[in-house]
Amino acid sequence: MTARRLVKYHHRLQSALRRPWASCRLQSTAPASDISPSLLGRARSIASEHDRLFTELQNEYDSHKAQKIGEISPIAKALHEWEKANNSVAELQQLLQDSSTDAELRNLAAEEFEETSSNLSTLFSTLQSTLIPSDPFAALPCLLEIRPGAGGAEAGIFVGDLLRMYQAYCKRQGLRALLVKLDAVPSAKGSAEEIQEAILEIETPGAYGILKSEAGVHRVQRVPATETQGRTHTSAASVLVLPSFPEQGDEEYGAANMDDPSSDFYVNPQDVRTDVMRARGAGGQHVNTTDSAVRLTHIPTNTVVSIQDARSQHKNRQKAWRVLRSKLAQARRDAREEEKAQLRVSVVGVARMGRGDKIRTYNWGQQRVTDHRSGLTLNHLDNVLQGGESLDEIMDSVKAWQRERDVEALVADEEAQAARKKGK
Repeated sequence: MTARRLVKYHHRLQSALRRPWASCRLQSTAPASDISPSLLGRARSIASEHDRLFTELQNEYDSHKAQKIGEISPIAKALHEWEKANNSVAELQQLLQDSSTDAELRNLAAEEFEETSSNLSTLFSTLQSTLIPSDPFAALPCLLEIRPGAGGAEAGIFVGDLLRMYQAYCKRQGLRALLVKLDAVPSAKGSAEEIQEAILEIETPGAYGILKSEAGVHRVQRVPATETQGRTHTSAASVLVLPSFPEQGDEEYGAANMDDPSSDFYVNPQDVRTDVMRARGAGGQHVNTTDSAVRLTHIPTNTVVSIQDARSQHKNRQKAWRVLRSKLAQARRDAREEEKAQLRVSVVGVARMGRGDKIRTYNWGQQRVTDHRSGLTLNHLDNVLQGGESLDEIMDSVKAWQRERDVEALVADEEAQAARKKGK
């Protein structure tokens, strides 16, 4: 078809879509029909709020309303684009079913229908993503804490493998990483160093959003160096990813929030017992000679943090407070999430995978890594442990899996609210 005829038929197609019967809302066979009614209702409610606030802002400027508009405008825009494409698909479908449509116009409509339907899937995913509440800690740096689990000495050796994996990953990704704490014990003959606890601080903003999905129990299956009969042992290590908060005075996460008792960042100094002691362990003139080690105990939760890595008691105290604040803030957020999860289970049966669940298995004999959340299995163990592209692939699969779970949770929340309203 020549360009001139294509333009001519495109005009005819647009005219056909403006017929009276084409202007009504019709049910499409595209993924539009898959969206939860409660989720769609939530999006339309937010879009209505956006329009109302925008109108009010035209009459009188208000900084709080302007900020709210900025927060919800992506949802309003995504809904508008999705509804526009959804209506186009329904109208094109009606045109294709009309027996009076000539062959050339039908072919053009079929092409438009295929292209718009394909685009509708993308718009559908975008709409879902905008409805998922953003993590309030996503833009922060993070603390990555690794501890041995079941498996004895082999679990401590595996902690070292995971620590090196994350250090290599951060280096490749350009993330600034600093080893805050490393508690190791002398290794047995012929085996690697056993690590009792390692804390890695990733100072780059946004590191928490990148690495938070690594939290959980990592399992290793291999023949330990000390095994004389060649038997495969199973050991585990736990990874905890915590948001790392800036020092007091930061404009967004600083003193204003840290001094607010209702904030996740707040810690009452009266609830914290501070003990100073002499550093223990190998090496360094400060070990066993100065009271440089600091231990903080949050009495209400019995959360304990001990830091002795720096020679200065002041620096160790600062590090300990940062770790303690991060642990308590994460615990408060997890408690809220757990409360929501219990409600979802009781109302609609949607459970949540927690940090205590086994999330990944590293099998040395098969050179295999399996993530038990996304279900992805790769036979590139060495590349994963080197923090390479295979680790990227696994982490991306988990994030895609998490988005699906977030959408399910969002739908469950809407249905739970509807059930509560119905029960009143």
